[in-house]
Amino acid sequence: MHRVVVVALPGVYPYELGVPARFFRAAFRDGTPLYSVTTCSLDGEPVPTDADFSVTPMSDRRALDIADTIIVPPWSGAETSGDPIGLHAYADRRIVSYCTGAFTVAASGLLDGREATTHWCASDAFERRFPRVRLRPDELFVDTGSVLTAAGASAAVDATMHLIAHDHGTAVAAGVSRITLAAPHRGGGQRQFVARPAVASSAPGSASDIQSWLLAHVDEPLSLASVAERFGMSVRTLTRRFRAETGRTVGDWFADARVDRARELLETTDLLVDDVAARAGFATAAALRKHFRERLGIAPQQYRSRFTRAA
Repeated sequence: MHRVVVVALPGVYPYELGVPARFFRAAFRDGTPLYSVTTCSLDGEPVPTDADFSVTPMSDRRALDIADTIIVPPWSGAETSGDPIGLHAYADRRIVSYCTGAFTVAASGLLDGREATTHWCASDAFERRFPRVRLRPDELFVDTGSVLTAAGASAAVDATMHLIAHDHGTAVAAGVSRITLAAPHRGGGQRQFVARPAVASSAPGSASDIQSWLLAHVDEPLSLASVAERFGMSVRTLTRRFRAETGRTVGDWFADARVDRARELLETTDLLVDDVAARAGFATAAALRKHFRERLGIAPQQYRSRFTRAA
């Protein structure tokens, strides 16, 4: 039986803490359980969570000595602390992190030179702190073999289902899906579906002012020259100012905005993809599909089937 040990550190997030037991313990073959799951704190004492309650694991860090897989859920000190577990001593085990637990794994040095991911909100801080890690900030999870890192919350389920399928095949994973009523897991190559916040207009001619205007005209076939003319500046000035304030080109940002508009329409309407493309400012449905795949790693119709809110 594969032995999974989950480490509860102070301020642990309850949702991710409970994912391993709920899903690994649902994996059976011919009526035989395939995993044991043990939750431990470093000293065996109760641990406060980031909610309004504490948890009391039944084991201390000695459980790590017999672990085949060690899982680090997110905890409140992850982004600013080091590696209190001492994961470098367990480099011969499979190490898994959920969400910002990746900071703890990275602090151990086990991610140096490897690819990894974490929650998109923490990606900038992660890159600054761990430049030797090749961060893939959009991925749901990244599996390098001995180390797997997953993004936030529901991506922990996707990563766990991936591990079950990897260890025991898709039939066992499908059985877990049926038992837990979980949707079939999303592959690690898919993107974190991040909704970009709308910008607030500020000083005339500023990047946020330009963004607000572009959002109001997202369905129009605008050129860079026409946008520059609208704001009374040259294309060169527009480009330089926008990049200085946002770090991006106007065209790249506007393509993201159009994809976001298409996502909204796919989620909330039953419009044909051709009509969605037109209302989101894409010349053709093929152009929409191209930008959708580049940014989200999924086709528009696949996105709609997963995220639709239409009646």
